[in-house]
Amino acid sequence: MRLFFILLVILVSFSASSNSSEENNNEHDRTALVALRDGFLTGGTPPDGSALSSWNSSLHFCQWQGVTCGKRHKRVTGIILTEQKLSGVLPPSIGNLTSLRVLKLTSNSLHGQVPKEIGHLRRLQYIDLAQNSFEGRIPVELSNCSNLLKMYIYNNNFSGLIPFQFGSLSKLAVLLVNGSNLVGAMPNFLRNLSSLVVVDLSNNLFHGEIQNSLQGLPNLIYLSLYSKFSGPNSPLYNLSSLHSLDVSENHFTGTLAQDMDVAFPKAIFFNFGDNNLMGAIPSSLSNISRLTRFQIYENGLTGRVPDNLGKLKYLSALQLYSNHLGNKKSNDFSFLNSLTNCTKLESLDFSYNRFGGQLPNSISNFTLHLKNLRMDHNYITGRIPEGIGQLSGLYAIDFSGNLLDGVIPNSIGKLGNISQLYLYGNKLHGGIPSSIGNLTKLSTLNVGGNSLNGNIPSALRNCKSMEIFRISGNHFNGNLPEDLFTQFQNLIYCNISLNSFDGIFPLGVGKLGVLNELYISYNNFSGQIPNDLSQAVELEYLDMAGNSFEGSIPASLGRLRSLISLDLSDNNLSGPIPKDLATIASLQYLNLSFNKLEGEVPFFINVSAVSVAGNLQLCGENPELHLQLCENNLRKKAAILSRKGVIAISLSASTSFSLFVIVCIFCRNRRICKKIDVDGLAEKYKRVTYAELFKATDGFAESNLIGTGSFGDVYKAVILHQNERKPVAVKVLKLSKHKATKSFTAECKVLKRIRHRNLLSVITSCSSLDNKGNDFKALVFEFMSNSTLDNWLHSVDRRQEIRVLTLAKRLEIAIDVGCALDYLHNGCETPIVHCDLKPSNILLDDDMVAHVGDFGLAKLLLGDFSGGESMSAALRGSIGYIAPEYGMGAAVSPPGDIYSYGILLLELITRRRPTDHIFNDEMSLQRFCERALPDHVEEIVDQSLFDESYEVILRRRNPEETKLEYHAFMNSFVEVGISCAAEFSRDRMDIQFAIQSLKRIKEKSDSIVA
Repeated sequence: MRLFFILLVILVSFSASSNSSEENNNEHDRTALVALRDGFLTGGTPPDGSALSSWNSSLHFCQWQGVTCGKRHKRVTGIILTEQKLSGVLPPSIGNLTSLRVLKLTSNSLHGQVPKEIGHLRRLQYIDLAQNSFEGRIPVELSNCSNLLKMYIYNNNFSGLIPFQFGSLSKLAVLLVNGSNLVGAMPNFLRNLSSLVVVDLSNNLFHGEIQNSLQGLPNLIYLSLYSKFSGPNSPLYNLSSLHSLDVSENHFTGTLAQDMDVAFPKAIFFNFGDNNLMGAIPSSLSNISRLTRFQIYENGLTGRVPDNLGKLKYLSALQLYSNHLGNKKSNDFSFLNSLTNCTKLESLDFSYNRFGGQLPNSISNFTLHLKNLRMDHNYITGRIPEGIGQLSGLYAIDFSGNLLDGVIPNSIGKLGNISQLYLYGNKLHGGIPSSIGNLTKLSTLNVGGNSLNGNIPSALRNCKSMEIFRISGNHFNGNLPEDLFTQFQNLIYCNISLNSFDGIFPLGVGKLGVLNELYISYNNFSGQIPNDLSQAVELEYLDMAGNSFEGSIPASLGRLRSLISLDLSDNNLSGPIPKDLATIASLQYLNLSFNKLEGEVPFFINVSAVSVAGNLQLCGENPELHLQLCENNLRKKAAILSRKGVIAISLSASTSFSLFVIVCIFCRNRRICKKIDVDGLAEKYKRVTYAELFKATDGFAESNLIGTGSFGDVYKAVILHQNERKPVAVKVLKLSKHKATKSFTAECKVLKRIRHRNLLSVITSCSSLDNKGNDFKALVFEFMSNSTLDNWLHSVDRRQEIRVLTLAKRLEIAIDVGCALDYLHNGCETPIVHCDLKPSNILLDDDMVAHVGDFGLAKLLLGDFSGGESMSAALRGSIGYIAPEYGMGAAVSPPGDIYSYGILLLELITRRRPTDHIFNDEMSLQRFCERALPDHVEEIVDQSLFDESYEVILRRRNPEETKLEYHAFMNSFVEVGISCAAEFSRDRMDIQFAIQSLKRIKEKSDSIVA
């Protein structure tokens, strides 16, 4: 009995002690939860509907929303607070919840560092901190949580290395750390974690080779690595348990294993995209029977696509774009016949490859599940199969950038689910079939750059979902349907430029509330600019150039406060420039050139973005616009001078006499200076009078104006020269412009020293007074019938035919200009630096021989010039062509011209100006070209050269060899341009070496065409 009482006392004491311990632990948990709540709410009260709202109640904490407890001891075992709009921090008190097994805080806005006290959670099995804003290093103390099975910490701002101590987490099955800023090489400790099933290290800053870091992972089924890894891809072939492998966007090298089916027998998903893999696609791929997606885009694969891929019954996506697959031959598409057996295929993309020949009719046998079909930028010839209309499940078709001809098949109207239709850059003819009106879900139609013609079918108005509409560069004509645009209420982008549309431009565009870009340039539209355009408040780009619009510019256009670019040039517009245009803060480009505008130009803050050339009735004070002063401003200045005159008369007689003497001396010197200016050319040429030039240009009529520059206008004229009537170009100096007289002096000094077949020849000069008694200066040059190189590269004539320069002709022009520079730098007694070399200063004669002109900014390096003016400091030249060192005050020098020459060469072959809108501080014309070498030069060259090379290639017996030669020529041309346009002058190619290099390229290219 006594023993029984002793045992009872012990049991009661133990029970009391246990209850006391549990109460203490529960109180610790409650205190930790309250601290946790306070940390989560550092931004204020809990959001409406948040789980934390219940954490303020009198309920036991085990009943709080998001909190789970153990049934026996009532300790906190789980905290699940996903998508609760929490914006605070994770406090150190989290470490006091020592019974915690699950911590899930996904998709909040928590920030700060993860406290090291989290390592106290020894029982923790599942941690999910994903999709927050945690920062700093991943706490090494997490390695103390030895029972951890799953770690989800992706999409945060973690930095530094993954702690190598994680190698002790022997039970870890899932490791997701993607989407942060983690660095370092592939963690070696991973090979020690044989329990790993899922690993995602993607979208970080990891680098280096993977080597054997992933060996010994027998259970791994998912691996995603896209980051900055490099080196051979062969270590991946030891992971035979994988179901899903994503190594895209790395720098892996090597080839696909020939025994892919042995390396990955269980694979379902492959993504090798955007690496440096070479070789062919192995036929063994077809033996991986469960494969659903195969993506190997943007690599260097070559050869044929295996014909047995139809064995992949579950294949839903095949993405092969941006490789070198195919041989531009007729049998390149034999693999398509096999793919028709893949009844689950939804996406097929083999764009930007070398597939040639005609599309097989079997294309119509593809599964109705096919949604995405992209074959753009290959060498596909022939017609679009009529059977395309059978693929009723298609959502997107892209056949652009091929050699397709024939008409757009009428069966296209059967594709009722189609949203995107891209056919641009082919040789299609005929019209747009009226059946297109059946495509009510069509949001993108791009058929630009073909030879399509006829009227726009009225049925097109049924495509009410249209967002992107591009039919530019065709031969469409007639009037646009009146209510066409009013039906496209979702239209964002519209480009109908370079066609032959005429009549009145239809109303209704202004009602398109989301319209962002509108291009209707180089058509034959007439009438007034629609006033309702001002209602399109989202409009950023508006191009109406090259039409016959008349009347005034609507003042309401000033309401387009989002406008970035406005081009109304080459029309018949008259009246003043609306002042409100100058108040659009976002405006970066305004071209009103070659109209009949008049009056004073408003004050533009960014005047360098404004062009008003060819409007002879405009006036203004800004010297950058090269305009005459307005009469009211002249009257004000006259009044000021009059008041000063009254004051001057009141001066003493002696002072007046002194001033008189000074004025006389000044006038005498001025006459002497004028004589010197004239004598510069009078030594070699007979001068012409003002009256002769006035008559020869019909009174300097606008109809004879052929160009305008910084310091003068150029007119076409016919004069009597050496007893023959000769067409000439008359450059009339704008003497009201700052430094115009100095430009005339410079040009005279240079012209009297030079004579070369590739320099513009001066015939005579004129220095006289006009019919109002004002100073008049002009230079008369040979007339260049083929205008400027700039016009050939960038202008379009009224027939909507883009001027084409062959590769041979571009090389000839490049050599001509190089020879001119060589003569100026090395062939003259006094070396001359041109300082303004650009396409608009390269003129072409009857035989398309290039002549360098406009020496208004030229410098004589060893002569006395402009009274000892510094040859450094001021920028000399045109934006985009100026050598970088000039911007830092360096003296002008021949390497500065060579830089401009390099830019000109790159512009010649790419047909892109250095000021193109795609170029900015991070991307220049040089970098754009450098990135394309040596394998992607065809992506940057002018499309007309691309087409020219195809036509030559198709005529040759060895088309593949011919293609490689063309590729080499274009590469070499670009390399010369890049070398001449090097950033540092010391690195630029010598002009004579550049000429020899270009001559060698031309000799080789001529041998192919011959």
